[in-house]
Amino acid sequence: MECRSYQTCLTLYCRSPRCYEDLQKSGFLCLPSSRLIQIYKNKVSQQAGIQRHALEWMRNEALNQNLSTEGYEGGIIIDEMAIQEDLAIKKGNIFQLVAFVQGNDESFSMQKILTNNNEIQLANHVLQLVFLGSSGFRFPFAHFPTKQISASELYLIFRKAVKMLALYGFVVRYVSMDGAQTNRDFMKMLLLKNKKTDTLQSMLVTNIFRPSLPKISIIMDYSHVVKKIRNNCCKSGLRSVHNRKLFLRSSLSVWDHWVQAFQWDVSENPYPIHRKLTHEHFFLTSESKMRNHLAEDVLDKNMLHLMSCYRNSLSDATKSAELRGTIEFLQQTSVLVKIFRDRRPIKDYGDDRLQQNRDVLSWFKRWEHENKSNNEVTEKEKSLLSFQCREDIVSLLVGFDEFSREKLQKSGGSIIPNRINSDVIENVFSQQRGLHNGNNNNPTYQH
Repeated sequence: MECRSYQTCLTLYCRSPRCYEDLQKSGFLCLPSSRLIQIYKNKVSQQAGIQRHALEWMRNEALNQNLSTEGYEGGIIIDEMAIQEDLAIKKGNIFQLVAFVQGNDESFSMQKILTNNNEIQLANHVLQLVFLGSSGFRFPFAHFPTKQISASELYLIFRKAVKMLALYGFVVRYVSMDGAQTNRDFMKMLLLKNKKTDTLQSMLVTNIFRPSLPKISIIMDYSHVVKKIRNNCCKSGLRSVHNRKLFLRSSLSVWDHWVQAFQWDVSENPYPIHRKLTHEHFFLTSESKMRNHLAEDVLDKNMLHLMSCYRNSLSDATKSAELRGTIEFLQQTSVLVKIFRDRRPIKDYGDDRLQQNRDVLSWFKRWEHENKSNNEVTEKEKSLLSFQCREDIVSLLVGFDEFSREKLQKSGGSIIPNRINSDVIENVFSQQRGLHNGNNNNPTYQH
């Protein structure tokens, strides 16, 4: 069987192992067995750390796909997945015990000096690094079993990853990650002098190994930023369970505005204005809070249109005025959703979408300044999005703008905004969870 045929079978198997087995057993198509597909998948041994054979595999895949020069430029997407603390045995020519914490030698040496402890620990997280090229090429080139990695360890891993990728012809132009505290500390370590985003003017980092290469932009992950904005909104209200009161344009913007607009749409309109909304969008659980589309649906242009229609339906002028701040807020978030889910390429730094992003950033900064200088607002921090959320918005918009400027003005090419997010690494995690006996919500290091 040709290599491409095996790759197609492997893609089908990773999507759903059970469906692949049913298709193979049906005899409708002559397909290799699941066991043979697993052998093909594990042809390159998956070892923790940044391995040269994995990078060679990555370079060979790029050559097979005839990537252009632009395809070798891209970003590193970083994320962590929780796993069970469970010792596992890896079979092969020799048996190995795996699932222990592994990282940089420098980190282990420093930890040993600080704690005077040389005990080996079981990992409870896996750190995954994925390279995402500008042309769409993607490759998970390294992983590390960790015990919730620290910012200093992440710093060393990232610097080594940039260096190793450059040795194999890949140029890192940006790094994207979620807004976890460790990642924000890592961001501040990279930026050194600019540790506070309220004075931050740049999210660019010099490539210390090859300063002649383009600078690296730090871009906070869009998907996590949108979910964080939504989570701040759902915490805004007048009940005891709410710990935030967003204050906009002399009125409160509370989660009840979203709920009431949805209920009005369902009860009054035979054909809903916003067809995607369900109760799951507004009555969130710990699981539903992680779904990207539930956050985007309550912050996009359709939600803005629904809120405007709901406001026009109110006969009470006072209640109608209360929605003014919420509508203005949705005008900004709908721009973010529209641009960062846009599949059309940005080919010029003068693109209107980049200017719209700058306008949104200016609006959020202006809102913060107005509330902090308003003597009528007593709890100023609670009247705004959380500091972490505001920090992530700055990183997302400033980092993306600088990445666009560095790439479009100096090296040319194009940028597709829809690709600059962590969806690719979440897909890797989903595939890993589904490789053995269906989707596993509590995986081990090996399974």
